[in-house]
Amino acid sequence: MKKCFLLLMASACISVANAQLVKQNEQGEKKQADLDWYNCSFDKDGVYGAEVNKAYDFLKGKKIKKRPVVALIGAGMDIEHEDLKQAIWVNSKEKADGKDNDKNGLVDDINGWNFLGGKDGQVMEATMREGDREFLRLKDKYADYIFDGKNYNKVIDGKLTKVADPENIDEYNYFFKKVLPESPVAGSYCGWQLTYVLKAYADKFDQMMKERFPGKELTEAEFGICYDPKAPRDSLSEVAFMMCAMGFGVYKTDKWETVYAGIRSGGQIEQAKAEYERKVGQFGSDGRKDIIGDNYLDINDNKYGNNVLLTADATIGTMEAGIIVAKRENGLGSNGIMDQAEIMTLRVAANGEPYLKDIALAIRYAVDHQADIIMLPVQNTLYPEDQKKWISEALEYAESKGVFCVTPAWEGAQDLAVETYYPNRWMTGKKELTNLMVVCSSDKNGNPSMNSNYGAKEVDLYAPGMEIYSTYTGDTYQSGTGLGLAAATTVGVAALIKAYYPHLTGTQIRNILLETVTSRKDAEVEKGIIVDGKPTQDLFLFGDLCLSGGIINAYQAVVAADKIAK
Repeated sequence: MKKCFLLLMASACISVANAQLVKQNEQGEKKQADLDWYNCSFDKDGVYGAEVNKAYDFLKGKKIKKRPVVALIGAGMDIEHEDLKQAIWVNSKEKADGKDNDKNGLVDDINGWNFLGGKDGQVMEATMREGDREFLRLKDKYADYIFDGKNYNKVIDGKLTKVADPENIDEYNYFFKKVLPESPVAGSYCGWQLTYVLKAYADKFDQMMKERFPGKELTEAEFGICYDPKAPRDSLSEVAFMMCAMGFGVYKTDKWETVYAGIRSGGQIEQAKAEYERKVGQFGSDGRKDIIGDNYLDINDNKYGNNVLLTADATIGTMEAGIIVAKRENGLGSNGIMDQAEIMTLRVAANGEPYLKDIALAIRYAVDHQADIIMLPVQNTLYPEDQKKWISEALEYAESKGVFCVTPAWEGAQDLAVETYYPNRWMTGKKELTNLMVVCSSDKNGNPSMNSNYGAKEVDLYAPGMEIYSTYTGDTYQSGTGLGLAAATTVGVAALIKAYYPHLTGTQIRNILLETVTSRKDAEVEKGIIVDGKPTQDLFLFGDLCLSGGIINAYQAVVAADKIAK
């Protein structure tokens, strides 16, 4: 995922607003508009919540017809939390006896599944970035090619040598244009390769100057002849020239020989090599091979994982679950949006970026176990084509079964009409997915998250996701802001609709939510953006930031659903 200005791990997506954990209802003196404010409405409470309380006023006298199953595909979960335990999904066909009772290849998948677990009970606490995974997969094929704008070269025996073009130019272009910008390991490897380029061109520059100025002491002035803007383009020469020019400042001299001696020594080559090896040690492995032992590139290698759900990242899943299903009006913590829903936990995320195979299998698991609503991990920019197909087909499968899916947009302040993130509604290459919704966070004042991505067609709506009070691990409660909290609000509202109007499909629910937002279409709001690769701010009409032009509204949604039902 692109992190050119926001260096943030995908799983570290809860920013704690209150440092102190609180037990039960120690926040009781505060108004709901300061806590689980997604339940509130602007006309009654002065905040742009999702009008959940108002929705329940409308639903009085109506009976819940279904306990909707909500699959949270992401972090772990505290399934024994005092405010959540009544709403934890149970696989009725499985028993806690160490056997695969339902014959699905997964032993004791009673409350969900941890796709980052091993048979011996171990769990992965971190995952590699997709860019690093792809770089290491394709490194031996393409990483050594150095293109000068005309010819392909490689460093052979320490020297820059012209070679034949790559056989698969499309895969080569994917590697250099898509993979390299996403991989810290790749960046350090390219830096190592660049030191050889620098040395090779420094030798050329030295020869050029000595031929042009025989017997003269060479200085920064003479070095200027090494760059001729009228000469045929050589991008490597230009890069090497700039780096050599910087050397005069680094060594604080105008003498070429001093700069050249530093380059000629090869010290920078060894330093760059050491840096690459350090990055490989830091980012080049996450222990999946030892802990899980599967082939992450084989979708048919699918019998792996374990049932350990209380993991180090369970704080995230627990907060998201609280927004959706925390028991209402029980004097504890917060009020969930639909406390009769059931939470199925499918762990695929840790400190890093999820494996796409895990996400695809988790979607299929959720659908096969009658989930009504699926919350997906945050969007990402790098989806290798074969693995993207797995996700596309899984989402199509969910669509065919009437399942509603929600994914949070990344907090990158990027225009999604320019920068493509996945999953999205057009990723299948066929017809548009009608059951998938992309959401961003809004605050109490109805303003969008400053750093959220945006797109008049690509983002569907905004939802409360900032400074929200919810359940936390260990029977505690916490206020936080996170990538997944707006998605959890959206999922909660969808579960509310499904509970009372179970015949509605995922496609219908998406359409209802889009058409019933609290409109902010003409409101002028401040928004973070990226210009020339740098973060800045600008003013937008809210309607230019998302398809619906507004904030999710549970009250208006259930009114619309009721009309459809009649």
